[in-house]
Amino acid sequence: MDYYFHPSPRPSSLELLSDEQLLNIYELAVEANASPDFIEIIVSVLSGRKSAASKLQDV
Repeated sequence: MDYYFHPSPRPSSLELLSDEQLLNIYELAVEANASPDFIEIIVSVLSGRKSAASKLQDV
Protein backbone atom coordinates (compact mmCIF):
# COMPACT_ATOMS: atom_id res chain seq x y z
CA MET A 1 0.00 0.00 0.00
CA ASP A 2 1.56 3.26 -1.10
CA TYR A 3 0.29 6.31 0.77
CA TYR A 4 1.46 9.22 2.87
CA PHE A 5 0.33 9.61 6.47
CA HIS A 6 -1.17 13.09 6.93
CA PRO A 7 -1.48 14.12 10.56
CA SER A 8 -4.90 15.46 11.41
CA PRO A 9 -5.44 18.78 13.19
CA ARG A 10 -6.57 16.75 16.21
CA PRO A 11 -4.04 14.43 17.84
CA SER A 12 -4.33 10.79 16.81
CA SER A 13 -4.41 8.02 19.38
CA LEU A 14 -0.71 7.39 18.72
CA GLU A 15 0.13 11.06 19.24
CA LEU A 16 -1.50 10.96 22.68
CA LEU A 17 0.84 8.21 23.89
CA SER A 18 4.08 8.92 25.72
CA ASP A 19 7.45 8.41 24.04
CA GLU A 20 8.04 5.30 26.12
CA GLN A 21 4.68 3.80 25.16
CA LEU A 22 5.30 4.48 21.47
CA LEU A 23 8.77 2.94 21.64
CA ASN A 24 7.30 -0.16 23.29
CA ILE A 25 4.67 -0.43 20.56
CA TYR A 26 7.37 0.03 17.91
CA GLU A 27 9.50 -2.75 19.40
CA LEU A 28 6.53 -5.12 19.67
CA ALA A 29 5.45 -4.32 16.11
CA VAL A 30 8.92 -5.11 14.76
CA GLU A 31 9.08 -8.37 16.77
CA ALA A 32 5.63 -9.38 15.52
CA ASN A 33 6.50 -8.57 11.90
CA ALA A 34 3.62 -6.09 11.77
CA SER A 35 2.72 -4.35 8.56
CA PRO A 36 5.49 -2.04 7.31
CA ASP A 37 2.83 0.66 6.91
CA PHE A 38 1.94 0.46 10.60
CA ILE A 39 5.59 0.62 11.61
CA GLU A 40 6.11 3.58 9.28
CA ILE A 41 3.25 5.47 10.96
CA ILE A 42 4.79 4.86 14.39
CA VAL A 43 8.18 6.03 13.13
CA SER A 44 6.65 9.19 11.64
CA VAL A 45 4.97 10.07 14.95
CA LEU A 46 8.18 9.38 16.87
CA SER A 47 10.32 11.34 14.44
CA GLY A 48 8.13 14.37 15.09
CA ARG A 49 9.29 14.27 18.70
CA LYS A 50 12.88 15.30 19.28
CA SER A 51 13.34 13.28 22.48
CA ALA A 52 11.96 10.06 20.97
CA ALA A 53 13.71 10.40 17.62
CA SER A 54 17.11 9.95 19.24
CA LYS A 55 15.86 6.92 21.20
CA LEU A 56 14.46 5.37 18.00
CA GLN A 57 17.88 5.44 16.40
CA ASP A 58 19.21 3.41 19.35
CA VAL A 59 16.60 0.65 18.84
